Amino acid sequence: MAAALVPRELLSWSMTALALGALEGGLLGVIVKNQFADVAGTTAVNLAVAVVAGAPAFANLASSVFAARAMGRDKIALMSRLMQFIGLCLIVMVLPGKSAPGLVIFCATAVLGRMAWSGIITIRAAVWRVNYERQWRGRVTARIVQLAGLLIALFSALVGHFLDWREDAYRWVFLVAAGCAFLAAHFYSKTRVRRHRQLLAAEHAEHAREGRQFSIGAALSIFRRDVDFRRYMGGMMIFGSGNLMVTAMLVIMINDYFSMKQLEQVMIIASIPLLLLCLTITSWARLLEGRHIFAYRALQSWTFVAAIGTFAVAMITQLPWLLWPGAILLGTAFGGGHLGWNLGHNDFSSDANASMYMTIHVTLTGIRGLLMPVIGVLVYQRLEGTFPGQGVWAMLFPFSLSFLGSCWFVWLHVQRRNDSGRHL
Repeated sequence: MAAALVPRELLSWSMTALALGALEGGLLGVIVKNQFADVAGTTAVNLAVAVVAGAPAFANLASSVFAARAMGRDKIALMSRLMQFIGLCLIVMVLPGKSAPGLVIFCATAVLGRMAWSGIITIRAAVWRVNYERQWRGRVTARIVQLAGLLIALFSALVGHFLDWREDAYRWVFLVAAGCAFLAAHFYSKTRVRRHRQLLAAEHAEHAREGRQFSIGAALSIFRRDVDFRRYMGGMMIFGSGNLMVTAMLVIMINDYFSMKQLEQVMIIASIPLLLLCLTITSWARLLEGRHIFAYRALQSWTFVAAIGTFAVAMITQLPWLLWPGAILLGTAFGGGHLGWNLGHNDFSSDANASMYMTIHVTLTGIRGLLMPVIGVLVYQRLEGTFPGQGVWAMLFPFSLSFLGSCWFVWLHVQRRNDSGRHL
């Protein structure tokens, strides 16, 4: 059955990827900064950039809600409705004019669309777990992730190209993306789930027995008693905070300091990083094999330091050509970060409580995504307002956080290695 399902999966998720390409945070940031620059004050527009750029991360806060909502319910029907909702969001996003209310509607609808996607990937994990046995699951996931990433990168670049051709061209492209979302919903609605009735019955029984399965209190109890996991989450909070600031700050600084076409902006901020994620994720997977997440992060995290450091140098020295190698480094870092983010909690959890560990991780990521882009933009605004022309130095803020987080992971790795040596 697994082999028979793959073609429909690839078709459905390819259509979904095209729709999701229109909701990519970097692309939306470029659109907001360029299309709505004159409808509100500079600070308000820049904060709007921070909101849409951070939406892919803070939309994770909705994951636990969707997980609870999906318990005992038809998974395929629920995911299909969420795909349709993404299509509706994309249609709404093309309606508002260039005004302050239009900016609010555009940003709010983008956030709702990203939250719907968060629900889809949360529910999808349960479907793939029952539809594909372990030896199939990894291969199917890798193929879908790489294909989707490639399509999102190409679609984002296409939107950037059209924006240089015509100012409001994104409206027409977003309508095409909405059509892709509705097609994806149609195709995916015909997907079968193995032993679906037994799955729903088991979920009903589990929900009745463990009513607090998705509660924050239950998740925090694990967080309190697992010292290593708590330290890992501490490192992720510092390290991830710096990484999540970069996109919004780049969008704003590139527009404020460089004269670049919108296609170039989209390529640097979205398309190239996504493309490199697809190209490098397999190599990162080989590095991760057999390594504890502490050891993996002690190596992988420095690619983020290199990427943000390159962007900082590009901004401070006013050398825009450095943004291109910075984008390549950032995409390479994303490839490794994507694996670490999805799999790192497994080194601390058991099969029985893996979902709770991931809930903590996802929730903290959502909090970072909600706060850090805004904080980064406010730091830039304050520095630029106090010392005009010197706002570029604000890029040292995310660089410092990423550097400190990487040092923390190295320390965790050394501590774990020393502890293992003492127990031999």
